[in-house]
Amino acid sequence: MLSLAGLPLSAAARAQAWPAKPITIVVPYAAGSATDTLARIMAERLGPKLGATVIVDNKGGGNGTIAGGYVAHAPADGYTIMIATAATHAGNPNLMKSVPYDSLADFTPAGFYGFLQFVLTVRNEPGMATLADFIKRAKAKPPLTSGAGTPSARLITATLAERLGTEITHVPYKSAPQALADLLSGQIDMTFADVAIAAPQMKAGKVKTLVMASDLRSPLLPDVPTFAEAGLGQFALDAWFVLMVPAKTPAEIVAKIDGAVQEIVTDPETVARLGAISFAPRRMAAADIQPFIRSEIEKWGRLARAAGIEKE
Repeated sequence: MLSLAGLPLSAAARAQAWPAKPITIVVPYAAGSATDTLARIMAERLGPKLGATVIVDNKGGGNGTIAGGYVAHAPADGYTIMIATAATHAGNPNLMKSVPYDSLADFTPAGFYGFLQFVLTVRNEPGMATLADFIKRAKAKPPLTSGAGTPSARLITATLAERLGTEITHVPYKSAPQALADLLSGQIDMTFADVAIAAPQMKAGKVKTLVMASDLRSPLLPDVPTFAEAGLGQFALDAWFVLMVPAKTPAEIVAKIDGAVQEIVTDPETVARLGAISFAPRRMAAADIQPFIRSEIEKWGRLARAAGIEKE
């Protein structure tokens, strides 16, 4: 018995003792982004359910690949979680030549979070008051400049340019708030921003929101039409969010996180709080998440090819 006491704990025993220290949610974008806001709400609600302190660590840069690579190669012990997004796990494999992780093989889903919409956002100034004004300007010279703080914004912009038969100059940013700040200061002409950060600026009269890159209108922007309603063809590229842990994390730990997340996204108070920033929490069975991500990777590939985007 004394000799057995010195043996390492089994995976089941480690999982039973988990969590024994703080848990970190790694955010692939800068503070102030929609992903950061969602991560902080999740951390606040997740901690009490798991009986641990949950902290947020922003590791922005590289379109989310810095955070993705960090979590993919972190110890598989349940203490490092990534708030993965459509951009980091479906977009990057289709838009970048080199990604330091495999979206499917290097991660295990540990709780689906929900969806967020994007909206075409321009400054509130003459010549951009309506979508018709925007289209007229987009077809003129010189080309419009579009800031993209996420791969999603880049792909939506490229799709819009292809459907309008015109050119829009892509300007990369590390995060959506940075792109929006430069839009407000006149450095760029447009951006596809998530509704959470665009709606307050629109209500303040600083920007115009012209079209939703979604199948549905936003409750926060009910007068803004979808692509299809605006005559731009069927198109939807909503952002989605899922908590990911490194592959080979013990199944018991994954199940604990997933169970807590499913409780959070169906809690009426949390649903109302997230709805206030136009985020739609969604419950998804753990077994369905990997097939969903695989289908999204294929979807992004089709859209990127149709828009003529080559990997960089």
